[in-house]
Amino acid sequence: MYFNSNEKQHLIVIGGNVSGLAAANQARRNSSNIEITVLESGNFISYGTCGLPYFISGVIDDINKLFVYSPEFFEKEKKINILTGHQVIGLNPSKKGIAIKLRSGNSLKTLNYDKLVIASGAVPIDIGVENLKAPNFFNFRNVEDALSLKDYISKNSPRRALIVGGGSIGLLLAEALLKIGIKPVIVEKSNNIFNDFEEEISTILYKKATLDGCEIINNSSLNLVVKDDTNIIKSASIYNIADEKLSSIETDLVLFCAGIRANTSFLEGTSIELGKNHGIKTTQKLQTSYSNIYACGDCCCVKNIVTGKYDYIPTANNAAKMGRIAGGNITGGEEIFSGSVGTKVDAIFGFEIAKTGIGLKEATDLGFNAVRVIDTFSSHAKAIPGAKEITISLIADFNSRKILGVQMIGSTGVAKRIDIFATAITHDLTIDDVYMLDLSYSPGTSTVWDPVNKICGKMVLNFKKRRF
Repeated sequence: MYFNSNEKQHLIVIGGNVSGLAAANQARRNSSNIEITVLESGNFISYGTCGLPYFISGVIDDINKLFVYSPEFFEKEKKINILTGHQVIGLNPSKKGIAIKLRSGNSLKTLNYDKLVIASGAVPIDIGVENLKAPNFFNFRNVEDALSLKDYISKNSPRRALIVGGGSIGLLLAEALLKIGIKPVIVEKSNNIFNDFEEEISTILYKKATLDGCEIINNSSLNLVVKDDTNIIKSASIYNIADEKLSSIETDLVLFCAGIRANTSFLEGTSIELGKNHGIKTTQKLQTSYSNIYACGDCCCVKNIVTGKYDYIPTANNAAKMGRIAGGNITGGEEIFSGSVGTKVDAIFGFEIAKTGIGLKEATDLGFNAVRVIDTFSSHAKAIPGAKEITISLIADFNSRKILGVQMIGSTGVAKRIDIFATAITHDLTIDDVYMLDLSYSPGTSTVWDPVNKICGKMVLNFKKRRF
């Protein structure tokens, strides 16, 4: 967009974590004259949310190790104003005004901007269960949540925890609790944990998690909680979706990890267009329907490179890139955010579990002539000690031979290989292209034909013989 670097302007960034700070930083690189203010609803900025479960387990012994930069760094080194405890509750684009609620004292104030970047992140979804507020009920989205949970555990020595949600955060928290002697019970609404993975992949993780001490209740949801006279949750009623029956579970903690949506409720009444999971729709330059308002990170929808449609793909990688592009473009840049293939990996219960692209059901629903092949390979030459199995699920389109999605799980070597497939999908490589990729080899790191080559070779053969 047009930007006069000599004109005195005020850029406000809503959100003080990965995407918002990347935007503010890039805007400062582009313009030394613009006034930049970052509004953060919490008390902390610039931290890695993904590291919070490791603080609970004690693997990270000091919460300060999660902070990348302090507010003082941005204020002194970057001349960026950081205002923590400033929750945005409303936006008036026509008057370029932001309504803010201050955490200290709950007073209200208004700030005006010339340009605005919305990087407000995500919030937990509402599952419609009443009366959840209690000293032993915790969301797990930010530093405040982690500190509160850690403090409660230290003071009350709970022995059993109910975790609502069997995705990445739910399983990482379960693993963390087991390490400090707390028995986790996971309640998952779908028919398996990690429900965005193929059944064959998620089942491997399910078996290992249960073997290590997790109790997992699938096809079930939290119905209600029962409290004592001091407002402490003592038990929970669980509804089994399959047999439509209720059961009761005693618990000392309830941890909510059932999913997130974009934090955009303060945009109500504006004409900023929202999409899936309340995410903001933007152009590829991350501009909203207002020319002076850009958006980035977990509060946004992004283009799914595989499907070409707007999707909600909240990852740290996307947030960092989008923040840099939004901050650059609002100060005169012309960069494009091409979209995402939804690549992610977790290191959990001794496994690396990863995915990129879309699954078989979604591919079929979207009209692709989708074919899947699953197989298990050795991470490196079996003659070298330490070789482990890697199970790979490959989904490709029969008509175009393009790769649509890949998922894999194994004790080692998964993260490297999922990145190869993410690159292949992004650049429209076919199964034939990847089958013949010249990948590195040594006996201690791979096999002569890497598992990446092998799984694509198997799909090539199945296509040739029409074995589906």
